[in-house]
Amino acid sequence: MIKNKVLIVEDEAIIALEIEDRLMKLGYQVCGTASSAEKAIAIAEQTSPDLILMDVKLKGKMNGLEAAEIIRIRFNIPSIILTAFMDERPDGPAGELKPHYLIKPIIEEELKNAINDILKNSV
Repeated sequence: MIKNKVLIVEDEAIIALEIEDRLMKLGYQVCGTASSAEKAIAIAEQTSPDLILMDVKLKGKMNGLEAAEIIRIRFNIPSIILTAFMDERPDGPAGELKPHYLIKPIIEEELKNAINDILKNSV
């Protein structure tokens, strides 16, 4: 069975490790982790993940929503946006992406359902 590849973009190392552990338990392959939007774009280009888990707030000049949009446009890779606050969901242009959102702390069942939904709809 081929495992779906997931890229984790999270600037808090302990949270990234927790997400990686949950993904591996669910049977996904983690193809990399990035702590900035710029690094996420580079890793996405190199590894061609099936999906990206993208934190909204990242270190650097670009936030996760901007990175998710660039990756979607350039490489046609969907993202699930991770946020600590529901009010971080945009109403403007980035909101037009209609990405899936997960509120941190992440509940494993919600993570599994969101990933399954995205992968099912991106085929």
